Amino acid sequence: MARSEAAEIPVNESLSDASVERLACLLRHWAWADEALTRFEQELAGFGNYDEDPVADHPYGAYYHWCALLCGLSEAALEHGLLSARQLDAIRQDLEVSLPALRACRKLLVVIPASAQDHPRLADLLRDDEMLGRLRRLHRAFGEALHEEQISRDLGLLDP
Repeated sequence: MARSEAAEIPVNESLSDASVERLACLLRHWAWADEALTRFEQELAGFGNYDEDPVADHPYGAYYHWCALLCGLSEAALEHGLLSARQLDAIRQDLEVSLPALRACRKLLVVIPASAQDHPRLADLLRDDEMLGRLRRLHRAFGEALHEEQISRDLGLLDP
């Protein structure tokens, strides 16, 4: 029970101030997001004409999974000071524009709608090249920030 209560306590710390446990959790979630992005890109490349298919969302669970994980990382960046001011400023516009769609995708992943008409079709979302570009930039920025912090700590352990 203590563990679940601790999980609900908001964490307000930059990556450099994050505990080893917090950094490990962030790295795990980013790795999951990276796996989801890879699966999504494979599905996108292998799926033909999704425009006319009424069940066009079926092969794209990885997209919702990727967006849900990016949503969590984005909220941590904006609400909990996860990134440095420089890192956050570099992606702030993409974050602010993308966050409503990321939250909608997270909701689609965890809340089962009454019908497919209760949410936008993924085929419509995929037509928005700007959105996919934003999401890829966010993904890359989170990965780079986490990787930089991990390297910094690894180097710090090597210094006497």
